Amino acid sequence: MSSIPTQNIYDDPKFFKAYSTLPRSQHGFDAAPEWPVLQEMVLENNKPGHPGIENEHVLDLGCGYGWFTRWARENGAKHVKGMDVSTKMIERAKESEKDLQAKENIPPSYGTLSYEVGDLETISFSASEADVYDLVYSSLTFHYIEDFSRLLRQIRLCLKKGVPADGSRKGGRLVFSVEHPICTAPVNPEPDWKVLPNEDSDGVDRKIWPLNSYSEEGPRVTSWLGVDGVRKYHRTVETYVTALLKNGFVLTGLRDWVPSKYDVEEHPEWKDERHRPYFLLISAEVHSDY
Repeated sequence: MSSIPTQNIYDDPKFFKAYSTLPRSQHGFDAAPEWPVLQEMVLENNKPGHPGIENEHVLDLGCGYGWFTRWARENGAKHVKGMDVSTKMIERAKESEKDLQAKENIPPSYGTLSYEVGDLETISFSASEADVYDLVYSSLTFHYIEDFSRLLRQIRLCLKKGVPADGSRKGGRLVFSVEHPICTAPVNPEPDWKVLPNEDSDGVDRKIWPLNSYSEEGPRVTSWLGVDGVRKYHRTVETYVTALLKNGFVLTGLRDWVPSKYDVEEHPEWKDERHRPYFLLISAEVHSDY
């Protein structure tokens, strides 16, 4: 159980207003460069004759504005549930759903969609939600969680369990992204690019990422979007993977995400991002023999 009260920074009016100006807040997946890789992880469910997420039950943890919940429904999910600790986020997601319904008719073939305010630090799935979901998805949320292992145990409880012996039933999947530990690690100075003078003939200064304290896991408090005291939790890549394995998950994918050379051609302002991974993307599944 978390020893520190959950920080709900997104319900801070100043922070929420600033967050709404971010490109990915305004444009969703079109402004989330890591989305194509996450989408591949979501759709690779390894079920013969059953591509994508058609007729699946999906849970989106830290759903924010509901970009993924709506995408999942549009791509065939039978039911999608979005959960977020922020009341403002859930209200915005519901408003977006109402706007969508007002602008166009939702096809009868679409699955159902629901939203719920919930704290991932203390979440406890009831018996009625055990072994229910085919997919649990989360984008840039788990680095806010102090007790990651506890959350994984709850996620495993609600996911359908696979039967690897005969392959008759594949396990439910977990797909998530977090800020890469190389980005969350630095303290004193806070994480940010540093510029080193270059004495080479080209005279071009070099940017470096000031990595330190990587092995020192725990909270990191920073200023973001004009608000002080934003708390995240740094853990190493090894810790993320080990926690998954110890809690009954089988690792199926791991990506140190950086923009591709094609991405940089389209967005030259991202060229420095190729110096170090910005996101950690992970996919895993559960089996019944844990």
